[in-house]
Amino acid sequence: MTTDMGEPIESLQPMRRGSLWTRPMVCTTVGLVGNILLSAGKLAFGMIAGSAALVADGFHSLADVLSDVGILLALKASTRPPDKNHPYGHHSFETLGATLVALFMLITAVMIGRDAILNLIRGTYLHPQLPALLTTLVAVIIKEIMARYTLFVGRMHGSPALLANGAMHRSDAISSLAAAAGIGGAMLGWPFLDSVGALVISLFILKMGWDLMRENVMALMDTMPDEELLSEIRSAATAVTCVQEVLDLHVRQRGSWFMADMRIAVHPDHTIESAHNIAHAVEARVQQDVVRVARVFVHVEPGGRDLAYDCPECHVTPRV
Repeated sequence: MTTDMGEPIESLQPMRRGSLWTRPMVCTTVGLVGNILLSAGKLAFGMIAGSAALVADGFHSLADVLSDVGILLALKASTRPPDKNHPYGHHSFETLGATLVALFMLITAVMIGRDAILNLIRGTYLHPQLPALLTTLVAVIIKEIMARYTLFVGRMHGSPALLANGAMHRSDAISSLAAAAGIGGAMLGWPFLDSVGALVISLFILKMGWDLMRENVMALMDTMPDEELLSEIRSAATAVTCVQEVLDLHVRQRGSWFMADMRIAVHPDHTIESAHNIAHAVEARVQQDVVRVARVFVHVEPGGRDLAYDCPECHVTPRV
């Protein structure tokens, strides 16, 4: 016996919107505006002040602009309600958006690293000036603030797209810090350090991009979530009177939500109607206790006869 009484996914979203500034679309738009200003500033000052590291950092911020646009489109698409061809909704667009962000990071890392290595091999060194150093230091502060803001909103909503975007901001802050170190070293008389700084930036971005790519590809492959979430779902299900045990539990992620499929055991003397009511109670209890679970699918199977099964809530009494 299988039943699904899950609330429509779209009806659950307003519960998690919070204030204006903690809404995913608003958060991403703020990041987009910030990245446009930062990328323009870094590229301009990098060229004027003669810093390869700052120019590389500017292109990193420009990649952030593209990722922000992709995240906005993914978030918008993910809010579409389920339809005939997509009965589970469109929330996987969030995970797809996060995967594209990771891809942007990998491409950016390769491009920056390639230019840095060529400059080191050819001995082509620029001589950055003080404005380049000041620009990178300001960028570090701004990007770290943006990273903390985006990661906070991402954790609040459990959004893989926002968490990926927050990681992108954090990688930009780290790259700006590496750029500042390279520029400072070049200003002290070691011009090759500017290109070394650009190379270090590329390695940081490459590592973060790879980790993000792996995490979100695993989500698209329906990898099971961590044991903590599974334990919460089992505890909620077994807290329902008449449930003897959870025989099996499969959970898959859809964007910032989770879908749970489970088999539960009840006493075999229950009627079809009472078993159906138990399944409904399990679905309601899981959705109530585990906020990130959007829909629950429960399959009821006969359990052991030697276990108590008196269920006053279900109006079930032992058979004489």
